[in-house]
Amino acid sequence: MWAFILCFICAEVGGEVDAIETVKVKEGGFLNLHPGLHDLNGDVQILWTFESGRQSTRVAQMHQGKIYTHYDKRLTSRVQLDRETGILTISDIRTNESGLYKALIIINTHISGWRYKVDVYAPVSVPAIRSSSAVTVHTSTGASEEICSVLCSVRNDQDVSISWYKGSEMMNQTSNPDLSIILSLPLELHYNDSEIYSCMTANPVSNKSVLLHMREICQRHEDCLDHCCGTEALIRLVLSGLVGIATVVFLVDHVRICSVQRRAAASV
Repeated sequence: MWAFILCFICAEVGGEVDAIETVKVKEGGFLNLHPGLHDLNGDVQILWTFESGRQSTRVAQMHQGKIYTHYDKRLTSRVQLDRETGILTISDIRTNESGLYKALIIINTHISGWRYKVDVYAPVSVPAIRSSSAVTVHTSTGASEEICSVLCSVRNDQDVSISWYKGSEMMNQTSNPDLSIILSLPLELHYNDSEIYSCMTANPVSNKSVLLHMREICQRHEDCLDHCCGTEALIRLVLSGLVGIATVVFLVDHVRICSVQRRAAASV
């Protein structure tokens, strides 16, 4: 009966169900879909279905005042259909539940439909920043400037973008439809740059950002002078100790050899 009515609507009154509203929701959250009704008085029947690819699944139904949500075992425990509003709610929504959701409504003798294109997104990953290179460039005035190149990277996913920010201002951004790659975005900075930089990854429902710690990522030689000098002094001290030990061993061995030689000469 419902399959027949659905086919009838698609064929005869398709204009009433052609409008599609797009909904973007975060994985693990709640999906709430309204059937487009403001008054459910009278003899109201509602059928919610879900389509993914060529597969269509019945999700929930209200018929003669009763609610039915037992159709799909994957959804049964997470589906609610509000008797007063006809709103469909799916809790703990998952990425593989992205697709086309349809509401078929019959009020007395009037038939209408509503469709939602639902995109469920996993939360974006936290980006990682690393130094890619450090170069010295010479200006037209003959002065030299040190430049550090950094790279921000993140695992690519659906509709993910990666951006560099200076303060609250976005400097550049990139994305790629190839989900098998690591998404990366470079940035070149002067060592004496005192601005605050951050890298942000985002999709339509979430974002993550990481601050660039300049002195940690882009280390200059003079940034570690104290550390380097301390290490160098320790190395020199160790080497001096080894030389001293070698000298003592040599002298003891030399004295022993000379003593043996003198005893041998005396016994002749």
